[in-house]
This record gives sequence, C-alpha cells and structure tokens, in this order.
Amino acid sequence: MHAPLDRVQGWTVDFGDVKTIFDPIFKSLDHYPLHEIMGEQDTDTASVARYIRTLAQPVIPELDRIDLNETRGCGVILHWGELGPALPV
Repeated sequence: MHAPLDRVQGWTVDFGDVKTIFDPIFKSLDHYPLHEIMGEQDTDTASVARYIRTLAQPVIPELDRIDLNETRGCGVILHWGELGPALPV
C-alpha cells in the first residue's frame, strides 16, 4: 500500500481494516468457478489479479500491489504504484 504514514500509529493503513474491507471480495471469489465469475476473461493468475484490482481499488484506494500465488512461490505480482517493485521479505 502506498499512503501517508500515520505518525501516531506508525503505519499507513491498519491491516485489520484492510482485511475487513477485503473480506467480501475474498468471499465472492473463494470456492467459486472463476470462469463463471469473470465471464469471457481469461482466468490465469495474472488476469485474476487484474480482476481483483478492479474490485478492490474502489474500496481500498491506497492499494498499489497484489501478490497472488497459485502455489507457494508460484504466482504473479501486480504493481501499479509510485514505488518500484519490491522483493518478498
């Protein structure tokens, strides 16, 4: 996420708040056939990440990166913020 740092809390956005806001998006995708949800779009990992961005951006405007893994270590990073790509820690 890219947002001004809260001087009192020491973070940009509370992860608990993000988790709460993202939960309906997660539930709309979890255990549903993606080809039925996404229609004619491809359902490869990169396309799913872009689709998640379209759902999340209006409700989490600070969002600037989505990491989506099919399996551990295999997936995509969709990044559109001002900062350059980062390596996972």
